[in-house]
Amino acid sequence: MLFSSVISATATAEPPAPSNAIMCIPGDLIFADDFDPATVSNRWWFKAEFALRDGALLRTDVDPTETKRVFLKDPSFHNTIIQFDFKLSGQTTDLRLVTGSGGHYNSVTQIHPDYFQITTPVDHDAGFVPAQLGECTREPRPDQWQTMTVEYWGDEIVAHLSDNECVLGQHPIIDRTRQYFAFQFDLPGASIDNVRVWNATGKRGDWTEIRKKLAMAQGNREPVRRNPAERYKLKYMNLKSRLTLNDPTYRDLVARHEKLEAALHADYPEAFITHKQLGKLIAKKKQHIKETDPDFKIMETQVHKASHAEDDYVLSTKPELARLKKDGVSKNRFPSELGQIRAQLKAANDKQLAALVAETARRQAQLEARYPEAFQSVDAAVEKRNAIRKSLNHDPEFQARNRAVVDAGKAIKEYIDKADPSLAKLEAEAKAKAYESK
Repeated sequence: MLFSSVISATATAEPPAPSNAIMCIPGDLIFADDFDPATVSNRWWFKAEFALRDGALLRTDVDPTETKRVFLKDPSFHNTIIQFDFKLSGQTTDLRLVTGSGGHYNSVTQIHPDYFQITTPVDHDAGFVPAQLGECTREPRPDQWQTMTVEYWGDEIVAHLSDNECVLGQHPIIDRTRQYFAFQFDLPGASIDNVRVWNATGKRGDWTEIRKKLAMAQGNREPVRRNPAERYKLKYMNLKSRLTLNDPTYRDLVARHEKLEAALHADYPEAFITHKQLGKLIAKKKQHIKETDPDFKIMETQVHKASHAEDDYVLSTKPELARLKKDGVSKNRFPSELGQIRAQLKAANDKQLAALVAETARRQAQLEARYPEAFQSVDAAVEKRNAIRKSLNHDPEFQARNRAVVDAGKAIKEYIDKADPSLAKLEAEAKAKAYESK
């Protein structure tokens, strides 16, 4: 056993403070939810993709091929202990606890059937690139409940399932107040329950000793089995992160590349406008039309009425759901349950619902035909951007500046390869494997 359980905590809040905290000293309980339908918190935000089932929150079969999140409204915690129960079932193979602040994510605890890991994402404003802080294999336990505990203190994080299943990590991006808190499910089937968040009042007195043991165990354990392409990608990503944090020469190379690229993009904005920026421009144009053309709003209202008619029909098939709007329970329950009934009717090929959906689609098509500029496809805008970019291939000044950007990028890649010569061999293995699979 790598560490001993902490002696009983001083917090008096119910439920009791976690007895298995290994880094932090638990303080006050600041949030708790066991997903009882009568008491589930209004601070969760979810619709039909999630439902309260069997005393837990289930990722349903609605939109079964899409990644979905349930998030907590208005969180705010820094040094913290988060604990939750989870059950990987159905199709779910990737369950994540995601935290963030200031419009950026700052930590991801990612649970797979046979391992879990801690990663950090990109934050361009702070100059951080993604990194994997650690990983640990785990015994696959489909359809069995387990408890994950994640502790944050300063720039350190530790996630653990048991004494011998633990991941330790450290990164500056973690030392932030967490104002975003969500659970992400890649596919339907899994459930979460008994979510608890405690303030942490300090580090355990023996944390330095425990950290050494955990770091040694983490460094000596067998890595998760991955194919060559995955191993290369992971090693390359982590090396970039280490160089970004610790190597001034590398940071200078990156800064030079970014400066050249930013200047090029600023001088040729139409050739480099991003997918996200294009989407915002289309949305802005739509909002302008909506505010200046009264006919747009009239037609849009007709679309909304047709959509509401769908909901009214779905509700008419199970009118008892209406009480969920009135009995003071979570505001999420009504849209969640209504969505489940809608999905059942759709699966049963309900003719009346199909007719109502067709009517909504007809009105929406009329609106888009009348105002095509308000509903321009982002993909079409991207094609236009790409055409503009291609046309610049005959512009000598653009080509010279673009070549300078490319060369600066190559200098970064060469520096990375020199920093770890084993990357070249791993990259070659990955390319060979990809070629064999064709």
